Amino acid sequence: MPSVKSFETDMKRARRKKRAKRNIKNLTFVLAVVMVLGLVYLSRDAWLEFFDGILDKHQHTAVQYDGTLEGGNYPIDISKKTNTRIGKMSKNWTLFADTTFYVYDSSGDIVYSAQAPYSNPIVEESGKRALVYDQGGYNFTVAGPRDTIYSKRLTNQILLGAIGPDGSAAIVTADEKYISYLTIYDKSGSEIYHWADGTMITAVDIAENGKGCLVSCSYARGGTFRSVVSRLDFSSTEVPMQTVPLETLGFEVRYCDGGFWLLGRDRLYRLNSDGGVEFNLEYDYELSGFDLGDKLAVMIFETADGSGGTVTVASVDDSDLGTAAITSRVDGCYVTDKAVYILSDGELDAFDRTGNLLATAPLSTPYRAFSVLGDDVYLLGYRSVEKIEFSI
Repeated sequence: MPSVKSFETDMKRARRKKRAKRNIKNLTFVLAVVMVLGLVYLSRDAWLEFFDGILDKHQHTAVQYDGTLEGGNYPIDISKKTNTRIGKMSKNWTLFADTTFYVYDSSGDIVYSAQAPYSNPIVEESGKRALVYDQGGYNFTVAGPRDTIYSKRLTNQILLGAIGPDGSAAIVTADEKYISYLTIYDKSGSEIYHWADGTMITAVDIAENGKGCLVSCSYARGGTFRSVVSRLDFSSTEVPMQTVPLETLGFEVRYCDGGFWLLGRDRLYRLNSDGGVEFNLEYDYELSGFDLGDKLAVMIFETADGSGGTVTVASVDDSDLGTAAITSRVDGCYVTDKAVYILSDGELDAFDRTGNLLATAPLSTPYRAFSVLGDDVYLLGYRSVEKIEFSI
């Protein structure tokens, strides 16, 4: 029977053989690498020209604009107006000023205007339609680029509203029987759908085809807020899809590529078309601005003193987040399929989904909001509306 001593001797011998083989293998690999590098060096004149400038070609450089203001009808004087908001509809930009809704073309000419003498006017725009409603009041108007489609006065107070690209309008009202009540109007103003489930409707988004919508409803339980998103079909009384309760107070829901976003007070959800959670982002800082798009979502988190903050970009494609630091107060944001626009105190910037700067332009005066139409940006100031070129 082999002794313990002979067993240890055999193990040492086996280890020495294994170590010797490994050393020979490593030496052979090193010699092969040296030979390849030598051949590469000797033939460098044949291939080096191919790589000449390749780093420069792929190196990203942000487009620098000088922020030059357009002439013509610009600037548009709004110095005598106190309540102003800027937006866009179709190929035009829009301005709500005091009690009037204006539609302007790119030259700064008024295409159409309509009176909307509301106490607390809210403007929602999509495609070729705009919804102007009196939040807390009883009136709303649906307008097109060149005329008023219809106006209505309701018997119940309006809580919130939404407009679809096809002209369908969603109006949520207070109700004696329900906390909130949803009514859908078609593009001509006829009522085509009603819905309520006993909870508070906090957000609505109408599908692009106008055949259904997303509704976010919130409630409090156990000291926390929860939200449930339902997908409704205007041709059916059944609810085709409903999510599980999601742990946030949802105040914006939006269709996106492959599903939808739910933005809450302390969390962003990306859900698929069946209502399943693809990913969610919980944030500890107060949300000061946001925009949700088909491909991207942007959120602005400001510092406590309002002197700067962070831009966070989420994509429908994956759960990786892009971030960029802002060193001044953020006044507005806007998202497209490929870029995020940020208006800060002193400049306008555009970032990609990873937070890389695509374009920037200094601004000579402060602006409160902006609207993007192609390669032009319309800037809403305190005394005027300006226009600059800003192509990415």
